[in-house]
Amino acid sequence: MNRGWLFEGLWALTIFVGLSVANFLSVKEIYGDIHYMNFFISNIALSLLCLAPLVSTSERRKFIFSFLLYLAANIIIYSDVVYERYYDGILSIEMITQLTQLDSVADSVWTLIKHRDILYFVGSILLVPMMAVLFRLKSHQSNPAIAKWRKPLFIGFLLMGMVLLFIPIRHIKPGFTDHLKVGTAGLMSAHLYDTYQYFLQKSNLAFAEEQPLTKNEKQKIREIKKYFQAKQAEYKQSPFYGVAKGKNLIMVQAESLNNFVVGLKVNGQEVTPHLNRLIRESLYFNHIYLQIGRGNTSDAEFVANNSLYPSRKDGAYRTYVDKTFRSLPVILKQEGYMTSAAHGNTPEFWNRKNAYKSQGYDVFYYKGHPSIGSPDHMGLGISDKAMFHKMAEIYKKQSEKSPIYGFIVTLSNHRPFKLPKEEQKLSLPKEFEGTMTGDYLQSVHYADEALGQFIQQLKKNGLWDETLFVYYGDHYGLLPDNAEELKRLLGITFDKKAMFNIPLVIHYPKQTKPVVYDVIGSQMDIFPTISSLMGIERPLYQLGFDLTTKHEGYVGFRHEIVPYTFFSDRYDYLASHDGIFTNGTCLNAETGRKVEVDKCRRNYERVKYEIEISDFIFEHDLFKVLP
Repeated sequence: MNRGWLFEGLWALTIFVGLSVANFLSVKEIYGDIHYMNFFISNIALSLLCLAPLVSTSERRKFIFSFLLYLAANIIIYSDVVYERYYDGILSIEMITQLTQLDSVADSVWTLIKHRDILYFVGSILLVPMMAVLFRLKSHQSNPAIAKWRKPLFIGFLLMGMVLLFIPIRHIKPGFTDHLKVGTAGLMSAHLYDTYQYFLQKSNLAFAEEQPLTKNEKQKIREIKKYFQAKQAEYKQSPFYGVAKGKNLIMVQAESLNNFVVGLKVNGQEVTPHLNRLIRESLYFNHIYLQIGRGNTSDAEFVANNSLYPSRKDGAYRTYVDKTFRSLPVILKQEGYMTSAAHGNTPEFWNRKNAYKSQGYDVFYYKGHPSIGSPDHMGLGISDKAMFHKMAEIYKKQSEKSPIYGFIVTLSNHRPFKLPKEEQKLSLPKEFEGTMTGDYLQSVHYADEALGQFIQQLKKNGLWDETLFVYYGDHYGLLPDNAEELKRLLGITFDKKAMFNIPLVIHYPKQTKPVVYDVIGSQMDIFPTISSLMGIERPLYQLGFDLTTKHEGYVGFRHEIVPYTFFSDRYDYLASHDGIFTNGTCLNAETGRKVEVDKCRRNYERVKYEIEISDFIFEHDLFKVLP
């Protein structure tokens, strides 16, 4: 038998097996169930595309091209897997710009990689020595009989590969989640479907922007105005309405802060002593949940400052950067406030340089800003202690001219939660050493110490008693992979509710008595609660509620879990991956037992309606025309 044919056959088999292994593992991890016919078609399609260079020429470099195509497919598959472990979704064309940020978050990405992941690259590992053997041979003989068929064969491989990739797409329905798309059609076909939808929606939006509003759209705008007016009218029922009118506002978004650390003691030590002390003289909301999207921390900022849902696909700071806003800083500027945002990384990180400008901040303080410099770098940027110290000085000077709104995003308590030895001040039992839980607790303790120093500095410079102070978590710190470890070390059940639960603490000027609210809410309720406490009268457009008057608690999700899932005081609803309401699961919130699904319909429709309103506002840039 011709040695070249034998080698090429072995090469083709290795690529097919390697892709089969990588695709099988990815679908199993991302969704669980596999549509085996589409799985087989997808593997054949990818194999044909990777093998096309072998019929394009007789030269040995064809193996290099084939290997590079295979490696690209391999990297895309594995990137989706790693991305899903943190964001609960797959990559999309909108997120290509995130590649520029990989260097900043490389340490965090490493924590998502597992030893068993070597199996995703079994094909690549086998192909490398095969190439080495090939190039040591003096010659590689291909069958000369196919020379005249090279071009049609090459085109045929490419066309057949693309056609086969499109076949599984016919099984994808519009309401499918990323997970079900992958389980149904495979990763590559799911990406093709999403890419087509992206350009289709972009084209439709561009066309819609050029058209005048229809009669139905004008009617919908009138309904939206009434909806928001009714919400705002409820604020005056709050016992704290206007308690901070005209006062400064300082809001701190704490990186990776879960609510379970509040009041937690380990080895007799409080993990968050300063936060605990703040809670004892503040309003504390202990059932608040994240509302982040693909923008993660930046989406938490967006939701808290706008009381609207994050973008459908990409981070809100990129999707909505050119829109008009009625955000918290915009409203406070209209009230005569000086507004600023502070983030210890570069201004380009998550497009904050452009986003903060459109959000209504007068000044953006960042690493390298003339007023900040680059002091005490830790992890992703300037350490919390250094940034807090700088901002307290700046706030003191600004407040002498006008009331201020200062928004700070902390950074130090970020994955992988590795602190310098001198900053690890918790004395943890031996079993915590080398664990993600132990590192997280040390990191949280450092962030808490920074918070305590910041509050003391605000008191020292006379700002504390003239300031409404807000402190909340942006998102979870640990991941489901750490659930078993958390249970073993701390006895904490780390389910989705515990994972999504973040603390929210609001201290109004000269407050001394604590008030604890058990109502279920989210980051979307932060802006309405603040505007109520500050007694703002001008028209507001907020999907959230004033938490001090919110009687029926619920929180709906667009990301991080199946869309339209919600938690509420009475029932929790886990939406179905196929987007069909009746296929979802309704649970009694107290007992966790399954009940008839119709008990969850009302809140499901509310969440769906809210998301539609949020999208409609930005699709039509309504804040340009709303009063």
